[in-house]
Parts: sequence; C-alpha cells; structure tokens
Amino acid sequence: MAVKEKKAKKSKVLEVLRTEYKWENVVLAILASLALAFSLMIINGALVVRESFPLIGQYPKVFAWILFSISVIGILLVVYPFLVQAFPELKKISWANFKTAADAVVKVFIFVILFALLFVGFDAMIAPIIKLLS
Repeated sequence: MAVKEKKAKKSKVLEVLRTEYKWENVVLAILASLALAFSLMIINGALVVRESFPLIGQYPKVFAWILFSISVIGILLVVYPFLVQAFPELKKISWANFKTAADAVVKVFIFVILFALLFVGFDAMIAPIIKLLS
C-alpha cells in the first residue's frame, strides 16, 4: 500500500513578501526620501495641512513625526544591506600611521593654499581687463 506524503502548504502571501524584486530598494529609497522631505516641511511649517483634511488635519505635527519616523526606518532598511557588506571590508584596511597621515594633511593644505593664490592671481590679472571692457 502506497503512503501519500503531505506537502506543506506554502502561503502565497509569504512567498511574495520573501521575494526580492529588482527595483524595490530604489523605490523604497525614493519614497522614504520624499516622505522625509514632506514630514520636515510639515514640522517646519513650510507645508500647511488644512484642518478640514481627513484624519491628519487636527494633528498635523503628530502625523509629521510619525511620517518622519517611518521614513527614517525606510532609509535604514535601504542602507543596511550595504553597511553589512562594508564592515568586513573595513577590517581588512591597513590604516595609515600618524606620521603618514600628518604628512598627507600638510601636503593637502599646501596644495589648497597654492591653488587659492593661483586664483587670486588670475583674478588680479583679469579684474583690470574687465573694468576696461565695461
């Protein structure tokens, strides 16, 4: 006599929720950024919600803070997978010692000062020419 094996029923809802779609992180990042912007505009008073608006009209600041919290969670959900991959890579880095870092900082400051002087010199040469033309 053959024994039938029972197959475990797979929930379609759980299957859809576990499936990762190609653009879901991009869409979540865009929506979370827009929600964050709208919530900050409501909090600052740049965006006014009419009192006659259903549900949130009476308490726009409460709604804005809830929206702010949800959008921060959405942004963290988007950034988290990238951070998980970055931490092991950070452990592999050999960081510069103090002498090498100080040397690099001094070189950058010298470079910035030289370019600033170069731009001031060009401005000093071009300014009289512009005054003559105008």
